[in-house]
Amino acid sequence: MGDVQTVIEDETATDRPYTLVVAVSNPNHVEQLMRTAVDVATDRGGEIRVVSVVHKHASSPFLLFSDDRIKREFADGRASVLEEAVAVAERASVPVQRSLLVGSDVSDALLTAVEDADADALLLGWQERARPSDIVLGTTVDPVLRRAPCDVFVERIGTTTDTVDDVLLPTDGGPHAEAAADLAAAIARANDATVTVASYVPQDATDPDRETALRHVHEASGLLSDVSTKTDVHETDAVADAIVAAAADRDVVVLGATRERRFQNRVVGSVAEAVGQRVPVPVIIARRRTAGSLLERALEWWG
Repeated sequence: MGDVQTVIEDETATDRPYTLVVAVSNPNHVEQLMRTAVDVATDRGGEIRVVSVVHKHASSPFLLFSDDRIKREFADGRASVLEEAVAVAERASVPVQRSLLVGSDVSDALLTAVEDADADALLLGWQERARPSDIVLGTTVDPVLRRAPCDVFVERIGTTTDTVDDVLLPTDGGPHAEAAADLAAAIARANDATVTVASYVPQDATDPDRETALRHVHEASGLLSDVSTKTDVHETDAVADAIVAAAADRDVVVLGATRERRFQNRVVGSVAEAVGQRVPVPVIIARRRTAGSLLERALEWWG
């Protein structure tokens, strides 16, 4: 996947059943991302590999340099960011390894790290900012969401919480609902929190519509074993607005990427995107791993 050079890579010291790759770059965001990572890895009895990527222009001749020279000239202090992330995991007694990569394409480098680690999931952050209309969450995040062979969790950076007592889990029964429910359960179990599972129907919904929404709620809550849950179906013609309003009374929002059948390039869907931009508390969007052939994936989007 492009020009990717490994500068630091710890050997895996354990044989855990679950590996979570966490992408870190800004030291101000390490604590937030690692808190989520520790919750997930602990819940699954897994390990964490923290990865940082130093971006260099494609014309840079770094591939001709020795590892020592790359560390001196290209690492840009990233090793200290990795050490901070490692310290968070070690305080929680979660096995953790480091990878420092240099590459001309950050998304390619992250996907390389995922493949090398045979990862089950990838956690990365995004910051809300003005972007071109064809970019949803970022020039790095969007390609990763489309191409990752594992589950992907994207956490909005900058909004934090001191305690987690109530997790909001909106669900529409889409292809990524299970990934969102699994993540919500992990966070809830780690914090002894309650998960509020909610689905939404139009105000003029038919009885079958309401029955479908209720089934989605029951399916999601069924995945929340050993977790205190609340369930509800709300009538609204503005789903994103309703979720944003409900989030004001919660500590974290977890939702699955919503499917846009007509627009394959919508990597998370309009509802998830709007909620991610507007909720006043931490929000994490979950996307289930890409599976099947290109044709099968196309049918999932267009079917």
